[in-house]
Amino acid sequence: MKRSSLILAGLLLVAGVTPALAAQSATPSTPPLSGYAAKAGGTIIDAPIPSSILNTPLFDQNGKAFTLQSLQGKTVILTDFMTTCSDICPMTSANMREMGDRIAKLGLSKSVVGLELSIDAQRDTAPRLKAYQNLFGDSSWTLASGSDANLKKIWAWFGVYTKVVKADAGITDWQTGKPVTYDVDHDDVVIAIGPNLHWRWLDLGSPQVTHPTSATALPTTLRTFLTPSGKANLLKPEQPSWTTANVYSALNEIFKLKIGA
Repeated sequence: MKRSSLILAGLLLVAGVTPALAAQSATPSTPPLSGYAAKAGGTIIDAPIPSSILNTPLFDQNGKAFTLQSLQGKTVILTDFMTTCSDICPMTSANMREMGDRIAKLGLSKSVVGLELSIDAQRDTAPRLKAYQNLFGDSSWTLASGSDANLKKIWAWFGVYTKVVKADAGITDWQTGKPVTYDVDHDDVVIAIGPNLHWRWLDLGSPQVTHPTSATALPTTLRTFLTPSGKANLLKPEQPSWTTANVYSALNEIFKLKIGA
């Protein structure tokens, strides 16, 4: 899966040292936002999420229905992905797994949620999400999807670009063994939502895995599924990039949550 660097550049504008998130013609519902640079990367903002977005139906990897509204009172780490990605998303999942494990170890699972939300409604059904998470042997974070209209609605509001394109030749689905027929170009983002359901932080770019050469960094199935560019991204991600440490720092700076080591 590819990322649109043009859209990424359009999302985050820098004037002096003060970044601002601007509305885009491709996503007219995205609010015009301003903010300031977080200490370890990304932009701190403060925008209430409208009820039309908060009440959009979703479902998790167990088929349980929920909405962003139902997460009120919790700090949410939100990222976008799809289970058929062979370039970048497996590393996003690796970082979400790492953060989920850390949150669980600290006994914060009732107040902090890792939420990995699909951009691919057609393929990412609940059973597919469950099978994907089972590859990691871990359920410390939530995988979610929804209808095509609902996913587009949510990601459009957050300013995330998505576009269905023809898949590169030679990619075989890790679960079905069949050729992958389409891909979804999209921005790669990590977002923090506060307990009051305000959008509080955004970072853009490829996920940088903490220990990329470790045999446990990625499940073997997904490591094998990576394209050559995906394997390169695992070891040395495209820039800009984000790490779990960036997320921990932002959560500490904004919410006084101490999650990092």
